[in-house]
Amino acid sequence: MAARPTHFSEALAAEICRRLADGELLCDICRPARMPSRDTVRGWQSEHGPFRDRYAAARDQQADALAEEAIQIARNADADSVAVCRLQIDTIKWLIAKIAPRRYGDKVLPDATVRVSIGDAIEKGRERVARLRAG
Repeated sequence: MAARPTHFSEALAAEICRRLADGELLCDICRPARMPSRDTVRGWQSEHGPFRDRYAAARDQQADALAEEAIQIARNADADSVAVCRLQIDTIKWLIAKIAPRRYGDKVLPDATVRVSIGDAIEKGRERVARLRAG
């Protein structure tokens, strides 16, 4: 049985990034013995800056591919598969919100609006300057 590759290779790095961008999960990419382990890939990210950047871009593209996959699942759902499809879509939504939170994460809105008049702000600023001078 051949050992898993552990030395960085441009060919393996390119394949990993391409497959991630296509929506595959790292655990699936790394499953065959001819591929490096997930730990090895994580190590390469720490050791190889250009790979780390390509990997991050591939992850961003992965979020888009997975979003498209969720749409396909929804389009192909029928009455018998709705519950399973909902679980798959919810899982994909959760993952892409973690991978690309700015684009796919929930938008956080403040709970309350704080209103401060300019006069109040100026007065508080004066009080703070006075405390700093005294202090």
